[in-house]
Amino acid sequence: MLKKLFLLFVLWSIFGCKKENDRPQWDIEILGPLLKASIGMAQLVGDSSIITNSDGAQILNYDTLISAFEIDSIYEIADTTIPTVVIFPAFPSPINPNTPFYSNNNTINLGVGDLQLKQAIIQSGKIRLSIKNTLKSKIFFTYTIPRAKKDGLAFTVNASVDSGSTSYPKFFTGEYDFTGYDIDLTGVTGNLTNSITYNVEARSDPNGVVFNVAALDTMVNLKTTLVDISPSFVKGYLGQANTHELRIENIGVGGLIKNGTILLDSVKMNLDIINYIGADAQANISFMRSVNNRTGNTVNLNAASAINHYLNINRAYINPSLTDSLVPTVYSIQLDRNNSNFKSLLENIPDKIEYDIDLNINPLGNISGSNDFVFSNRLLDTRLQIQMPLSFGLNQLVLADTLPFSINNATNFDPIGPITLTLIADNGFPFDMNLQLFLIDSTQSIVDSLLIPDYIVAAPYDAAYRATGISRSIIPIQFDEGRKKKLLSVKNVGVKIRFNTPDYPQLIQFYSNYRIDIKLVADGTYSIR
Repeated sequence: MLKKLFLLFVLWSIFGCKKENDRPQWDIEILGPLLKASIGMAQLVGDSSIITNSDGAQILNYDTLISAFEIDSIYEIADTTIPTVVIFPAFPSPINPNTPFYSNNNTINLGVGDLQLKQAIIQSGKIRLSIKNTLKSKIFFTYTIPRAKKDGLAFTVNASVDSGSTSYPKFFTGEYDFTGYDIDLTGVTGNLTNSITYNVEARSDPNGVVFNVAALDTMVNLKTTLVDISPSFVKGYLGQANTHELRIENIGVGGLIKNGTILLDSVKMNLDIINYIGADAQANISFMRSVNNRTGNTVNLNAASAINHYLNINRAYINPSLTDSLVPTVYSIQLDRNNSNFKSLLENIPDKIEYDIDLNINPLGNISGSNDFVFSNRLLDTRLQIQMPLSFGLNQLVLADTLPFSINNATNFDPIGPITLTLIADNGFPFDMNLQLFLIDSTQSIVDSLLIPDYIVAAPYDAAYRATGISRSIIPIQFDEGRKKKLLSVKNVGVKIRFNTPDYPQLIQFYSNYRIDIKLVADGTYSIR
């Protein structure tokens, strides 16, 4: 009886229990960060643009250097072909083996306009030699440029051309690197300019036979071609080169600021014209202006010492005793609120600064005795430097930017139901902010806008308006199922921040420890099936 009861219990245990759900489900509450950022002034304008004083006060330092000349505005050496053709005199003559029958100096004149060059060091380029032989002997040529030297050796090419005839000439072509050669351009006599003197020697085949040449036979038919010659240095008279350029400097401030007004404490600008050319120069700035493309507003610079005023710039010189032997000269223009309206230019919140400049070389002509010089990679530069204490009065200022955005493993979002996004902001700046986020898809269309419903509270500050601590703001943002799905198409997030400094137009100094730490946290339910 006990055995039967035990068997009945086992059968009931196996078949009497039935699962209510073959697919069990668990709902798990999740909390996780979607965004984390720490933002100070260095992140807003770039680390390299910020100078910090000993007390932590920050200064914006915008510094850019631009080459105002290209070397081809001073000179350009065109490809040049010079033929060397020698006709035999009007009487026949036999030529024995290993006999030099032609040797002579010839000259290539460089096409460099009104320049009078006496020396050139070649940075790159080639010499191409083309030889045609109609003589009944193999001919050996020695081609030299005695006054073009590299490592103390003259440029030399040895070439040979097989025997030919008038009906069936033979040819030779070769290209030879001319890089690094230092050339004396004054000719054999030393009183020329722009001249490359070369020598051609022709010799009959040492292992050949005697051959006859008739009257008017072509003894030498050679072409020299300069190919892509680019010097790194030239010396002589550089002529009176000039250039006229409209410069546009994108300074970025107006591109970031989308609305509002700004008052500045003080600002100064240095415009340096740096002359590395061994020739006197003259500059004239016809205008400088700041342009705000958002508002369409333009502010012109008023400065008698800089605008429509001829600036005479001395020539650079070479000091062999220095490590960097080239010593430039600098013409500096300093502008501030006392001698110009430059502060107004920046209060225009420009996204670019434009200036129009004329630059001339040797305005008085050849006053150096043809001892000008120029290095191809160090010409005449303009350096624009703006220094502005980060001490502002800001009224309804709006900063806007677009950031890339992507969600890894987006398919894992499907089991997540409606979520709440919570913005946690620890603000170390002494002013309130409010924030708006825009979700932007791959077509650059805004698919949603997240308006943060409350202010990010200002940090506490003292009587001098200096922040003395940090204020935390916790702001919930509802994010339902429909808005959650839009996240999967988002490629960028637009950010817009609006704020005022306290007691505008009071000027507020910014310090290096000012920053705002932001976290965007998602709180939702993850369903596992």
